[in-house]
Order: sequence, then C-alpha cells, then structure tokens
Amino acid sequence: MGVEAKPNCNFSALGGTSPHEADDARYRQYRAEWEGRPRRFEAGAFPVHLDLEATSRCNLKCTFCDKLPFLPREKLGDMDFGLFGRILDEGREHGLCGLKLSYRGEPLLHPRIADMVRKAKDCGVIDVYFNTNGMLLTETMAAQLMDAGLDRVSISVEGTDANAFEAARVGAKFERIKANAARLIELRERRRLDHPKVRIQTVALPGLDLTAYAAYWSAYCDQTAAIDYKDPATLPEQAREAPGWACPQPWQRLTIEWDGTVHPCNNDDQARALVGNAREMSIAECWRASCVEGLRHLHRAGRSHLAEACAGCPWRAAQVAKAQADVGHQP
Repeated sequence: MGVEAKPNCNFSALGGTSPHEADDARYRQYRAEWEGRPRRFEAGAFPVHLDLEATSRCNLKCTFCDKLPFLPREKLGDMDFGLFGRILDEGREHGLCGLKLSYRGEPLLHPRIADMVRKAKDCGVIDVYFNTNGMLLTETMAAQLMDAGLDRVSISVEGTDANAFEAARVGAKFERIKANAARLIELRERRRLDHPKVRIQTVALPGLDLTAYAAYWSAYCDQTAAIDYKDPATLPEQAREAPGWACPQPWQRLTIEWDGTVHPCNNDDQARALVGNAREMSIAECWRASCVEGLRHLHRAGRSHLAEACAGCPWRAAQVAKAQADVGHQP
C-alpha cells in the first residue's frame, strides 16, 4: 500500500452538526481542497489555510500546557494589526479560504480580535474561527464577534467534572464557561443568525467517557468533538522511528506566530523547522520555501521520520502507534 496523508485523522466528531455541512459551492470547494490536497500530495501556490497567532498570552495556567510555560517573556505578545493586515491582503490576492486566529495563547485577549475577524471576512476568507478557553466569551464579546462575521468557535473543555477541570485549568471557572457558551447560543438564536457555529471539544484523555461527555455538553453547542491524546512519554520508540506515514499539514496550512515567525505546521513547538518571518517574506514565498519543499518530499516518500521536526512530533508518533495497533488487532 502506498503512503497516504489523511486529513483530520486526529479529530473525531462525537455528536451534533458539523460546521462544514454548508450548502454553498464556494465553501464546498474550499473543503474539497482541504481534503484533496494532502490526498494528492499537492501544495498549490498558496496555503488553503493559515494558523495565525493573534496572541501568545493566556489568562490561564493549565497544568498540562506544553507550550506557554516554556516561552520566555520576550516571546509573549500580540500580533501587530499592520502585520495582520499585510498577511490578509496577500491572502485576498491568492484566495485564502481558512483562517484560525489561535495557536498558543487565548485569542480573546487580543484587544482587536473582533477587528481581525472583520478584516478577514472583508478579505474574502470563507472560514474564520479560533479555539478559546471560553472564560472571556462574555455577551459583549460574543456580540462583537457576531457583528464581525465570525464563522465558528471551538471551546476547549476537558471532561464534565468541575473540580477536576478547575484543578487542571488553573484560573478557569467551569460554571462560567457553561454560562458563556449557553449565552452565545441564546444570543445567536435571538438575532436569528447562523453564525458562529459552536463546537465544544476535549482531548480524549485516558479514562474519559466520550459518550457521556457528548451528552453533557450537547445542550451548549452545535457539535461535540474529541482530539486524540498524545503523550510523548508513553509513545513507543518504534512509532517515533517508523517509516511510511505522511502528515496532511504540509499541503494545507502554515502557522504564523504573533511576531511573524513562520512554521510549516502547528506542531513544531521546538522550532526545528522555521521557515522565516512574515515581516520579511511573503506567505507565498514561505509556502514554497526550500525547507518546506524538503519536508513535503520526505513525507511524500514515506520518510517523514528522517525530518528532525517530524521525527520528534508526538502527533506523528501517536498516529503511527494507532495505525500499528489497528494492524495488530486485525484477524
């Protein structure tokens, strides 16, 4: 069997309606590119999607966070709106389809987050969204985001136990997040809008009953979902070193930090594969940079384990281990 790059292979919908079930030709074409490019190993002239870090600052101190606790103070900040505007203007020229306004940090801390959403929609971006911890999603903020045209939002909540949740997400309030999510849905319905679509999602932690999770949170969102759990400490070495696996990201997206630093994916936490800086390079140049093309070549050939940035990627190793387990369970 040949090497495959499978889109969304670390994501599972648990219940509700997918935000991607849109009866619009342009939207369907966007999702066809998202799904089709990695399957065809085709990058095109420009990414389908950008992960753009509105801010690297956060209002919580989660015990499980593998990004923010290791950032030096000088790496904490908000994206300058001038840089954001230049990136989106280029995106308009190239037909950018998707934009996520989060990477590390809490996007609602950016003082111009609603303006960023509005600028993206004015530039023709079809799918504008972000992940949030939900603490700052007040009625005023929700109204501003709706007015700006936010397409969807994902609220991250682990489990259904308030005490366990607050112990892990230090600074979060379980009931406040529930209230904010409920108010967002109520405000949308009162305004008779179809946006933003709301997803509540969790990491599929060991021991978490996902059926019970979906049932609990279904009243507060349009869709519940789970992201595969990846713990680098428990991944087998053979999974880290195994050949034959390809990641979909090099054909779909680029990640841009608040200061303009560009990564070829959103899992390069150790900055092993830096492309350049969006203050000095165009996004089109970053997309076709030799280092990114080199990564694509290795993934296409089933040799992703030879790329320094990819060999240590827990997401890659988790998917390899999952595939190995599936083969082992076959009769």
